[in-house]
Amino acid sequence: MSGQETEKQREKLNEKQLEVVNELDSNILLIASAGTGKTNTLAYRIAHIIEENRAEGHEIACLTFTNKACSEMKNRVMEVVGEAANDVTIKTFHGFCYEIIRQEVKRQDIGIAADSIIYDEDDCLEIIRNTPELTAMAAQTGWAAAIQKVIGLVKEYRGEYDYFTDDASGDYQRVIDKLLVEKGQRFSDAARVNWKACSALIMEFQNKGGQLVHAYDNALRMAHAMDFCDLINIAFDLLKNPEVRERWSSFYRFWCIDEVQDTSRLEYSVLEALFGQNNIIMCGDFFQTIYEWRGSQPDLIFDKFFADYQPRLIVFNKNYRSTRILLDSSYEYLKKRFPDKVSNFFPDDALAMSDSPGDKIVHASFRDSYIEADWIYNTLQKLKPDNLSRVCILTRSNVYNKKLSNCFSKIMETRMQNQMLQKGVFDDFPLEFMLVDEFHFFRRQEIKDVLAVFNMLINEWDDTSICRVAKEYAKGIGARTIDKLQSEEALALGIRPSDMVHPSTIKYDEPFEMLRRELEQGNVVVFDVESTGLDTSKDEIVQIAAIRIDKTGAVLDKMNLFLKATKSVGQSVHTHHITDEQLQREGVDPKAGLQAFLDFAKDSVIVGHNVGYDLTILASQLKRLKMEGLQCQAHYDTLDIFRRFYPKLENHKLSTVGDFVKVSHKSTHDAFDDISATGEILIYAVNNNIVEGIDERRRFFAKYSKVFAPFAEKINEYKRDMYDMRPQDLMNKIIRETGILTRYQQEDTRNSSGGRSNSKVENLRQLYRFMRERDDKALSCLDGVKNLLNLTSLSNTEFDLMLASHPKIPIITVHQAKGLEFDQVFFAGLQEGVFPSKFSIDANYFDEEARLFYVGITRAKKQLYLTSALERNKNTIPSRFINSIPRENIEEVR
Repeated sequence: MSGQETEKQREKLNEKQLEVVNELDSNILLIASAGTGKTNTLAYRIAHIIEENRAEGHEIACLTFTNKACSEMKNRVMEVVGEAANDVTIKTFHGFCYEIIRQEVKRQDIGIAADSIIYDEDDCLEIIRNTPELTAMAAQTGWAAAIQKVIGLVKEYRGEYDYFTDDASGDYQRVIDKLLVEKGQRFSDAARVNWKACSALIMEFQNKGGQLVHAYDNALRMAHAMDFCDLINIAFDLLKNPEVRERWSSFYRFWCIDEVQDTSRLEYSVLEALFGQNNIIMCGDFFQTIYEWRGSQPDLIFDKFFADYQPRLIVFNKNYRSTRILLDSSYEYLKKRFPDKVSNFFPDDALAMSDSPGDKIVHASFRDSYIEADWIYNTLQKLKPDNLSRVCILTRSNVYNKKLSNCFSKIMETRMQNQMLQKGVFDDFPLEFMLVDEFHFFRRQEIKDVLAVFNMLINEWDDTSICRVAKEYAKGIGARTIDKLQSEEALALGIRPSDMVHPSTIKYDEPFEMLRRELEQGNVVVFDVESTGLDTSKDEIVQIAAIRIDKTGAVLDKMNLFLKATKSVGQSVHTHHITDEQLQREGVDPKAGLQAFLDFAKDSVIVGHNVGYDLTILASQLKRLKMEGLQCQAHYDTLDIFRRFYPKLENHKLSTVGDFVKVSHKSTHDAFDDISATGEILIYAVNNNIVEGIDERRRFFAKYSKVFAPFAEKINEYKRDMYDMRPQDLMNKIIRETGILTRYQQEDTRNSSGGRSNSKVENLRQLYRFMRERDDKALSCLDGVKNLLNLTSLSNTEFDLMLASHPKIPIITVHQAKGLEFDQVFFAGLQEGVFPSKFSIDANYFDEEARLFYVGITRAKKQLYLTSALERNKNTIPSRFINSIPRENIEEVR
């Protein structure tokens, strides 16, 4: 959009919106409820910041708490700001924490792999089932899911209690002990098996929970993975370092934080560390606080923000989305339920800008949920919605969702039979419903199969993905073989499933034999790089150092070059102390320097500590410079080696491992110092661990390596393809050659004959389209794959993606509907004991339930239907919250 067009559009903003756009000196707390034009206003604010030269695009950060809000913000900022929007950081909060960790891993040597991926809940459950310390417990019926919830709770409160020492196991036990005293009910709720608190499980964690959670963490790290709790905890711990805090807070000058009411105290602590002395706007709606049970504390956050940053309070009170009746109803509801809060946050009454008064809210009561569902179905038959995805059925819980879904299925089946008998034809308006489980697009079996292959290619230590793909698609490999590779015997020998695709295993039936032989020949190259920054897709190598060593660790040859760069080293100078001036003075042409390393390392075995980062940025820069890639036999990571053989070390940082081994070269952030230390710890591991167990490992692998060989060769072929094929093209090749496509074509055929219509092949097509549309062509093929995997791992509920391919009527909970809007909303199950829940009635605490009800009624743009299934045998009455809506705005249906 041109400057003149932007100015014209800006003139259409109302007075309060213009206030937000123009106020660039004071901090702002913006209270903006649904439909008040917040996203549009923030986009114009960003444009104004850039136009006024108050900051460049890369100095502006906008964080949201949902993927949908993030996507909407990106699209709107691109429309308003134009090309400069590409530089603006717009991420989810979890995505930003991941970026902090990814960039600081190399800088801080925190013992986490630089190529770590994010595991979703299903992957983490697999880790729990396959971690020896947890396997027996997880095998008991219903325990695995409960263990996962308890571990999640303990990790969440590790950050909340700020227990971060080098003794992680001890930290976790302290958290558990404190939780059992202070949050006993929450702990019991997490430890529920078959709906009841499991005292035996609680006892296990009380006695040795610290060791159990630490073992789970170690298994994650072995797989080069993190879970969602790690994203916040690790970022929080990193930002306690003044140097890290200063680096990140000085990088951005303007911060915009959306959905602030969902922020926990720990999350706010992360934000505070980032804010520094910069300009901040925090946006939210107190009355949409529906995650109190998950730790959100809006009162505390708002009070703290006011005390520390003295923001200007701006309230958007003009609503452009809902009809007048719907807005008046929701506003009057708030005044009745939260009178003090409304007077604090709304100095002016809410105003509906719609010309239409709209229809009254309909409330209908029924004697049971089947009749409730039947009425909703009949009403939809009368409405005949043009787009099914613009209609929504909301409830309090997934249990109620499933009940309604089953009712709809029975109703449609009965009506079809009756109409066919009477008329010989079924002429109901076609309706299709979709449960929330179907929105977890990236967790669908067929999608996870494809993504597992990609994860294997990016992260060669991802045992979970390797086991999944091998078990399902490798001929001759079944569950029994996979179990053997994950057994305690294998673990004790330092064996992992990922070893089965390593070049050394393919050639010698042993994953470390190639390393041992090449050390004998003096053909192992230890290397490290320093760079202008830590974005492997864009930053440049400024130092590359390597040594060639033999089996004694003697240095046979070495190289250490500084490379000129086309961009400044910026903040990274504080890490490696290499200045732009030094590079101009001592640096060689990057092509010449990199070619010197390629020649130095050709046909060798490569070793590094946390080598994933170094290999990735090397591959990326070689591709950008249109140079041939590194030709080596294989590579090994000493971080991985020491995790295998010394899992009980307090951590696996290069400095910690160096102290354990007593190296003569201390690691610094000079590449040459670090490779000298890495060479020493490598020789220690080879002499004390690798050589010692080599015969036992060879005997173990000899049983399986031949059957694995065809699978391994195919995976290694895809790894080579990944450097030259765009992600969607590689996906097309993978699904055809592995048998994924054939498998789901056959499943679709069986399902269609059984009357089920969901197409798994269509979902694979949808994934292909997703990859094609989201593929950033400015990135290399390899970086493009990594970028897409990050998108999928940070986005498990692609609601819009699913509904765009096949519009259906979603049946979802209010929590799942947050941030969404629909033309017609059927808000079902509104009876006491369901909404509000029995738990809140027993606790005599209704504020969170009342806010949840408010979020539900504000999802409707045009029509709102409230239904209650009174279950007369239980003496149920309609929800108390309905009585807080003005009676004149409700039409009762009996």
